[in-house]
Amino acid sequence: MRVTIIGGTGHIGSFLAPQLVRAGHRVTVVSRGEREPYALELNDRRELWREVERVRCDRRAAEADGTFAALVAGLDAEVVMDLTCFTVDQARHLIGGLDGQHLVHTGSVWAYGRSTVVPTTEQSPKAPYGQYGIAKAQLEDHLLREQRRVPATVIHPGHISGPGWPAINPAGNLDPAVLRGLRAEGRCLLPDAGMGLLQHVHAADVAALHLAAMAAPQAACGEAFNAVATESLTLRCYASLIARHFGHEPQLEFLPWSQWATRVGAEHAAVTADHVERSPHHSMAKAERLLGFVPAHTASETVVEAAQWQADQGLLD
Repeated sequence: MRVTIIGGTGHIGSFLAPQLVRAGHRVTVVSRGEREPYALELNDRRELWREVERVRCDRRAAEADGTFAALVAGLDAEVVMDLTCFTVDQARHLIGGLDGQHLVHTGSVWAYGRSTVVPTTEQSPKAPYGQYGIAKAQLEDHLLREQRRVPATVIHPGHISGPGWPAINPAGNLDPAVLRGLRAEGRCLLPDAGMGLLQHVHAADVAALHLAAMAAPQAACGEAFNAVATESLTLRCYASLIARHFGHEPQLEFLPWSQWATRVGAEHAAVTADHVERSPHHSMAKAERLLGFVPAHTASETVVEAAQWQADQGLLD
């Protein structure tokens, strides 16, 4: 099958393109061409990427001059996987150039807003907040309920993690000092009682769910699917897991939110708040029921692999 990936050298695409090639598909990646895919050193990924056709295009510039949809349509794919669509206007422009191709769109669990009854299913009421979450909810509505030009599927990933980049850490942010402290001594400072939830997902599993949707269009078209590990981790569980992985008994310290935020700084505290206020725990039952898909990685396996990759790269020294 001929498949075009838009934005194929990021977190998902770096795993998605090799999976598609390995499955026998002809793959074209459209990107700005400013970086190489992540984790090329893993297994046979470098060889698989040699089989991928690369088309260099600045999406926003091409959308502005009205040529982007025609470029994608001209690649003559049977399936288009759009990993970098963030507004309904972008979706409208792309769809206007397509003609019946299966469009697999990457959304986000941020489209749901704060968790209420958990696990959150695809049928749960949405109350998104923040520009990103609101836009992703609007895109799902447009693709699945408003437009009729192309059959579409929406995939909503959680915290995409894996080897190749820093993952959201046990404090719910990207402060490198958090994992450094856990690796060196098993120490970690957490807000409140450390009971906020994070729901990571391995990038390889997000990619595999895109493939599963492509392989079963009758079941997938017109549907949204969560893409997460089947369990969530509390901050304190995550911190303890990483401490023990690096050979230490956990030494966790807790502070009330205001004191903790002052200690870590406004920038890191804002990222943490964005995650723990949602405390996501989403269900994967629909993907298993309709597509036969079950993630290959647990949340624990995913975060440990991501942390070990950072250690191997010297990022935790």
